[in-house]
Amino acid sequence: MSRFFAMLGLTAVLAALPGPLLAGSAPDPQRLHQSRSNCHIAYDLLSEALEKNQPISNADIAWAQAHELAAKAKSPCPAPSADLAQRATNRIIATPDGLAVARSYIDGQNDAGAMMEVGLSMYSGYFSDLTKQQGLDMVKRSAEGGDPMGMYFYGVELAGGSYGAKDIKGGVAWMEKAAAAGHIDAMHRAAIHYHEGLGVKKDEKRAFALFRQAAENGHVYATVMAFTMIDEGRGTKKDFGLAYRLSRNMAEQGEVYGAVMAASALLQSKDALKHETEVLYWMDYATRNGDEKIRSIMTPLRPQVAAIYNRPAPVSAPRDFRPRPFKACPMKTTCVVNHYSGLKSCTTNKDYWNDCDG
Repeated sequence: MSRFFAMLGLTAVLAALPGPLLAGSAPDPQRLHQSRSNCHIAYDLLSEALEKNQPISNADIAWAQAHELAAKAKSPCPAPSADLAQRATNRIIATPDGLAVARSYIDGQNDAGAMMEVGLSMYSGYFSDLTKQQGLDMVKRSAEGGDPMGMYFYGVELAGGSYGAKDIKGGVAWMEKAAAAGHIDAMHRAAIHYHEGLGVKKDEKRAFALFRQAAENGHVYATVMAFTMIDEGRGTKKDFGLAYRLSRNMAEQGEVYGAVMAASALLQSKDALKHETEVLYWMDYATRNGDEKIRSIMTPLRPQVAAIYNRPAPVSAPRDFRPRPFKACPMKTTCVVNHYSGLKSCTTNKDYWNDCDG
């Protein structure tokens, strides 16, 4: 807490902003942030449309033909258009043609991404002649081939006992490999294990590093956990500048709890006096957009905080106020090489390690 606010005895005020997670207000810790979007499920989507005699654009037909030709030529699959990729997001292969072409990518070039999609389809029971165990075996091959989604799924199932006796330590190791390859949910899930000491030695420093990495890639619950650890000085120093950047990014996603944390971080910063208008802005934002639990806490706190700044009542921040100019983050590309084929696949995300907002 800053010296200024400590002198004013605001421990109780700050303890309520946000302290323990607000029941009914905090983000869902089970929410997944890493979407599956690739050529194999895009092709399956078009195969289903063809089966159902649904209209398909000429552009989609041309792409599907190129996808088939690449499989025969043992070349990397062509990237689908942004629109097609969006339509196919998180789909599971469900058509015989989709399965057959994906398997040709596996047979011809050990495509680890295709292994993951085929394995997930088998595991999910989409084809009666293929077993769940075959799916698990294919997912393992995908992980060993370097696919980030495969590494994450394999790690989760390994830790959960799907491959026999639970191997939590081994599962976490695979989650960390997926995290290193840029898988956001893997970062968060591995962090939980280190934070709680679940199957691995408790390591709050390692947990914070992973929570922060996930938070800087947009993971909402990881942001809450990283903020809490900063606030309590566990696994890291009390860096309220970092806490503010993480919180504001969360608030910019429309998460009200991020606004609550942003106000708290600014109140506890060394230059809290400079942030009068922004603190009140975030408190007003949380009150207007939060649920009953948030409003019940923020409403009585607001006049107390306004009084700190010697503002006459009623006090309100301008509705058109915008916290400091939004600073766009640069993009960072992470690439993974398929251990079998030598093919390289890359993902590009915002680099939140910079002093930026989103």
